[in-house]
Amino acid sequence: MSKRTRKKVRNIVFSILSFVLALFLFIDIICVFTAVFAINENRWIDQMNASNYFSDKADEITNRLVALGNASGLPPEFFDEVVDPIQITNDTQTYMDSYFSGKSEVVYSSDFKQKFYSELDSYIAENNLKVDDANIDYLVNNAERIYLGSLEIPLLSRLSDYIVSLRSVLSFIIAGLSMLSAAIILIMFFGNKWKHRTFKYYYYASAGTCLSLFAVSVFLSCTGGLKNIILESRALYYMAVSFGASVTMALWALTAFFFIVSFTLFLVYSNKIKKVTSTD
Repeated sequence: MSKRTRKKVRNIVFSILSFVLALFLFIDIICVFTAVFAINENRWIDQMNASNYFSDKADEITNRLVALGNASGLPPEFFDEVVDPIQITNDTQTYMDSYFSGKSEVVYSSDFKQKFYSELDSYIAENNLKVDDANIDYLVNNAERIYLGSLEIPLLSRLSDYIVSLRSVLSFIIAGLSMLSAAIILIMFFGNKWKHRTFKYYYYASAGTCLSLFAVSVFLSCTGGLKNIILESRALYYMAVSFGASVTMALWALTAFFFIVSFTLFLVYSNKIKKVTSTD
């Protein structure tokens, strides 16, 4: 095999390695984003706090309970003492814990139910009303169903098993891809005698990663992220939109980082090849 042929083969091999490295880096980044955003319970809770999820959810539950109470002659202000955003926060966190730990569906409503009974008994006593226990139980049970239904997050119960399985293997996938990427970087470094070629292939890989992230970022920005999602709950919708906006911003920031890295590597490559050319 002639020297020129070997050079072409080497260039093809390392170009393929650059493509593989860009692919590994892109997949690794997506896996990291999945671990940080999608299956991270703390991120969900932080996003709920940032989007005023709990106060909006309290308003939703209050409005639904007021509609229920109208049929029973309860004034709207009665439910101001029944619905507590702090209690909703605690019950939601317990609910999230159960799903992200792989347990069965757990939505605690015992505190809400007890408080509803207490406030209802006080209201009946203050107004000297006579109400059958069966009617009281019927009203409280309906209120409890509204509370439970409002705290549930659609599809999360169906994804619970997948979330647990993904969390158990995702760290190994990230570590494996990182090690493979590091191995390819070392092969490129030690496999090229002339270092300007090494930086050329590094530039190819980082540029490919940048373009992949750019395509995803543009897609999310053009489609509006999660703005077009259809949800019955206003609180959940605003939380989802805020969540999607956070992911999109993070992707744009990472795209900008890889653009800077790519541009820097290109400048280093250009500088080194000029030195090699001037020496020749």
